[in-house]
Amino acid sequence: MSAADLRAFLSKVGNNQAIRDHIHAATGVDDILTIAEKHGFNLSKPAVLRAHGEALAQADDAQLQRVNTWGDALIHCFGVTDSD
Repeated sequence: MSAADLRAFLSKVGNNQAIRDHIHAATGVDDILTIAEKHGFNLSKPAVLRAHGEALAQADDAQLQRVNTWGDALIHCFGVTDSD
C-alpha cells in the first residue's frame, strides 16, 4: 500500500456517504482495512497506523476533542469531512 492508495480510498470515502457511515462506525483499524478491501483497496495495517499517527501528532487539541472513534480519527486525519 502506498500513500496514494490511502488517499484514493479516502477520496472515495469523502464522496460516498454510505462508506463514510461504515468508517464512522469502525471500532478499530482492522475494521477500516475490511471496509477498504470491500471497496477494492488493499491497505496495510502498518502503513495506515503510521499515516494515522503522523496526522494525529499534527492535530491541535480542539481537533482531537472531536474524535470519538477510530473512524472519526481516520476521517479527520486525512481531510475527509462530512461536508465533502
